[in-house]
Amino acid sequence: MNCYILLADGFETTEALTTYDVLVRSHAIEPRLVSIHDRYEVTSSHGVIVKAHLLLSEAKLENVDFLILPGGKKGVDNLKSSEDVHAFLLKAIEMGVHVHAICAAPSILGGIGYLDDKRYTCFPGFQVGKGEYTGDGVTVDGNLITGKSMGYSIPFAEAIVAKYCGEDVVMNIRKGTMGL
Repeated sequence: MNCYILLADGFETTEALTTYDVLVRSHAIEPRLVSIHDRYEVTSSHGVIVKAHLLLSEAKLENVDFLILPGGKKGVDNLKSSEDVHAFLLKAIEMGVHVHAICAAPSILGGIGYLDDKRYTCFPGFQVGKGEYTGDGVTVDGNLITGKSMGYSIPFAEAIVAKYCGEDVVMNIRKGTMGL
């Protein structure tokens, strides 16, 4: 199973990299970091430079099962302002590719109508669209998984693993990461 984590300068470090780490630990999901810029190096909100696996221009939706949008105010602003990202998301949704988001990033989905008639969470103040804001740490509504903030990065990632791989895989990850 494959997923893309879209990175724009200013992405929230923990939300992107913790989610990436937990998905890798599933041994069933292969996450790929995708730079939306014309370069592989993307700088996080805290100045961490990450080298993406591929550029958005190289990303093929036929090769992916779901997308993840991390938060970070500046990163989300950069994702929102990219026409290429907008077109990529609309095409993904049209193709039935699931999109999951955390922190401020659900506002991107709300802005394109993806949250309409869905339950979701996000960082308070970033509610956009006609969906039902829950305010929970993580909200799962069918094929949509959203997280409230950086502090919920692990539960957000675990909810994604649970959806695609099952709770038993989440428990195996916890054994290895928490010494259970």
